[in-house]
Amino acid sequence: LGKEIEGKECILDVKLTLNNAKIINIELQVYKQTYWVERSLLYWARAFDSLKSGEDYSKLLPMYHIGILDFTLFEDHPKFMAQYQIMDVEDQFLYSDKLCIKVLDLTQLDAAKKQANINKKLVKWASIFKAETLEELEQLANGEEVFEKMVVTMKKLSEDEKIRMQCEAREDYERCLLSEFNAGKREGEEIGEQRGRAEGERKRDQDLISSWIKKGKTIAEIAEDLEKSEDYVKSLM
Repeated sequence: LGKEIEGKECILDVKLTLNNAKIINIELQVYKQTYWVERSLLYWARAFDSLKSGEDYSKLLPMYHIGILDFTLFEDHPKFMAQYQIMDVEDQFLYSDKLCIKVLDLTQLDAAKKQANINKKLVKWASIFKAETLEELEQLANGEEVFEKMVVTMKKLSEDEKIRMQCEAREDYERCLLSEFNAGKREGEEIGEQRGRAEGERKRDQDLISSWIKKGKTIAEIAEDLEKSEDYVKSLM
């Protein structure tokens, strides 16, 4: 919750302290968020601001925000894994290593697999996030203990009736959101087309009126030709 009653609420996916040395916040997002950059900064700032009254500034732990996204955050700068920190804009001297925001773009996975110097472990994790069945997960995890344990855990979770119902409810909620988004988008496009047509008609009428006025036609005659009111003709003059 925000510090004030009116403060913005933050709902984190995963927040943990690793070895009492750093704070990690992991956010997963399937659908494109217009203000993802601002949202990630807010989440980072909230988690970094962890000092209690009277504590020394040296107690502040580095805070890593990791966004795992199924969309490209910056269309003009697509990247499989990007890391952002505060540094001098001229010579890239690092201001502090206590701010770090990482973005994993799952849509760049296929391109990343073709890169020679890519982090293979990172590719595997990304592949696991993109897997759609337990069979796919088992194939990906084969022979690696960490991933095999994860698959066992996921199987147990998927067999839990309560968790399964929660997952289904979540999927249904996301489908509803997507349906509403697409419906709103189509409605917006239709309204835009209608406004565009109306504006085009007004511009055409304006040109005709200007031409007819030069030829000596009266407002009444022009209104009759356009099948519009005289007030409409005057508004375009």
